[in-house]
Amino acid sequence: MEPQKQIKVNTVDLEPGMYIVRLDRPWTETPFLFQGFFIHNQDDIEELQHHCRYVYIDLEQSRKEITHTKTGINRENRTITQITSLHYAKPHVAASNRNRTVYVNSQPVEKELPIAKTVYAEANRAVEDLITKLQTDGRLDVQIVKETVEPMVGSVLRNPDAMIWLSRMKRYDSYMYHHSVGTSIWGITFGRHLGLDKSALYEIGLGCMLFDVGKTKLPHALLTKAGQLTETEWHVMRNHVDYSVTLLEGAGGITERIISMVRSHHERHDGSGYPDKLRENQIPTFAKIAGIADCYDAITSPRPYSKLRSPYEAVREIYSWRGTLFQAEVVEQFMQVVGVFPTGSLVELNTGAVAVVIAQNEARRLKPRVMLILDEKKKRLSQFNTVDLLFDTHLKGAENLWIEKCLESGAYGIDPQELYI
Repeated sequence: MEPQKQIKVNTVDLEPGMYIVRLDRPWTETPFLFQGFFIHNQDDIEELQHHCRYVYIDLEQSRKEITHTKTGINRENRTITQITSLHYAKPHVAASNRNRTVYVNSQPVEKELPIAKTVYAEANRAVEDLITKLQTDGRLDVQIVKETVEPMVGSVLRNPDAMIWLSRMKRYDSYMYHHSVGTSIWGITFGRHLGLDKSALYEIGLGCMLFDVGKTKLPHALLTKAGQLTETEWHVMRNHVDYSVTLLEGAGGITERIISMVRSHHERHDGSGYPDKLRENQIPTFAKIAGIADCYDAITSPRPYSKLRSPYEAVREIYSWRGTLFQAEVVEQFMQVVGVFPTGSLVELNTGAVAVVIAQNEARRLKPRVMLILDEKKKRLSQFNTVDLLFDTHLKGAENLWIEKCLESGAYGIDPQELYI
């Protein structure tokens, strides 16, 4: 039996104001970015009718009174909570499939990597300059990082694996800089996967790079503390969101969509986030993207107060949070971006050889491209050859290769950073 607040509705009976929570098919087969959106007009209804025979609506979130008809809608009147546009995401409906951009890799990761290295280094320098200037004279010079975001978007559009691979290159002593750039990379990559246009990818990239600028207003000892923060310290730490928003509002040239993204990227699906305790689709779409990108990059980064997790461990941990901290559909889509064996992961093949994942195969996430580092006896190879586990079946023995398991970071003394040279 369906929960009382959710009812099944034939799409011919839909009206503007209804809140859609579920479709009659996997939502990834439709042009809707995420499940959970309001019907705003007849165009939205026609798009739903084109893809679905019936949907499920949430009575408590719907803006209009829903009445029962012979098709099965409950005729009882409900009190409707008015939702402000500032706190609720815009409808996640594309007018047609043509509005969702389908991106394809235009060059291999090996060719993109040298370009991405330069872009990545410049982005880190830009963020460091931004923070240094902010700490020195209190002024946020957004232009410093604006000029680095467009090249990042360009690199991710050509082949996201290069920038993702580089995002694994982090140090304890510059967490804020590398985390800002790493989250920006993941945010842009996730937006690419969702088919957002280039201008939206730019906003996501810029917002992710800037959402922690408010931390410059916090005590340095708090940011570098080893161990768990006290309740009082957490209260102080959470103030960085308000500080970031204030700085960005005073900087100029920042869109409202970026501001709302920065303000809400710590909100969580179950309402446990901050600063406004938003839940479900009260959280703007861009903030959902930034929130999961921020979380994934943080738990795969070296930090003084937290154990470093491998990309594979991070995937499992975030997946366990679907439906609680993060919307289940958002998690499932992000997992498609990261892959079962994320780029940058150390893996052991069925032969015993050890490799690092360097690129994903979107058609078969279990068979990525890998670079061989150790042979079957765990001896270092003199030459790091790459093997595509999906397409290199013509190579002798390659058709019998598969990934047996993921390894912890640093396994067998392998330092992933030396592989990025």
